[in-house]
Amino acid sequence: MPGLIWVNGRLVAPGQPCLEAGERGFLYGDGLFETVRLYDSRPFAWPQHTGRLAAGCRVLGFPFPEQEIAAGLQAVLAALPPAGTGAGAGAGSLRLTVTRGANPPGARGALPAHKLKPTVVITATPGEPYRPEVYQSGLRAITVSFPRNHRSPVVALKSLNYLENILGRREAAAAGADEGVFFNLQGELAEGTASNIFLLLDGKRLVTPATDSGLLPGIAREIVLSLVGSLGLTVSESAVTRRDIQEAREAWLTNSLLEVAPLVSLDEAPIGDGRPGHIASLARQAYREYVQHFFQHLS
Repeated sequence: MPGLIWVNGRLVAPGQPCLEAGERGFLYGDGLFETVRLYDSRPFAWPQHTGRLAAGCRVLGFPFPEQEIAAGLQAVLAALPPAGTGAGAGAGSLRLTVTRGANPPGARGALPAHKLKPTVVITATPGEPYRPEVYQSGLRAITVSFPRNHRSPVVALKSLNYLENILGRREAAAAGADEGVFFNLQGELAEGTASNIFLLLDGKRLVTPATDSGLLPGIAREIVLSLVGSLGLTVSESAVTRRDIQEAREAWLTNSLLEVAPLVSLDEAPIGDGRPGHIASLARQAYREYVQHFFQHLS
């Protein structure tokens, strides 16, 4: 499984040339991606991921290569080793990347002269994405030094224009933190560099930033929103302030690889009592049960 790469109809070896020099994803970041978790060597929530990708293609104005993606997924899954047995067996992730395509030789300028054939790349990576300590000890975050532009037309896309997120993650790493948190131009909470954020404001009330606060609405976020009612919680999508964070009893981060993980501090100030909370644990358990039901439904 290490080094498993599928590009435009064929499996390629690591280090083998596989993209054209005019590839617009490389030249301009003109493309989108999805990160999909594997359980028992099976992709979770694939329809939701490809649905979001198709919507992003419509926004950027190039065709969604549905047949090519389906062929690539089939080829990659067939090439995966058997899931085996034991904890973590068959765990991993897929990275699905789609770009507008490659400019023809000699083409100049950021706008393509004619319609291009989209490039499709699928890579597979083995292993549990996060260590168990993440859920036992919780994650620590800092505020990213620059704001998220909630008015940007690409903020809600999982695009290849990822430099703000990379800079934010570098700031977090330099500070010894696990995640960087963006606030928008109005000073409201937006999202993490690789996560969405939920706050438990009292024993039964959750809040998460609304999409117009400047965030990518994650697949895991969508799932958690659908599950919290079963935990006896209410949830609202609205503007979230720093005061809300200071008053929160618990906080969680979500993404497709992380699932649900407790956030225990922001800028070295504890959230709640500074320890992983009971409700976050229940939310992760509910998420895991959702995963099981998802695959049972497919059987």
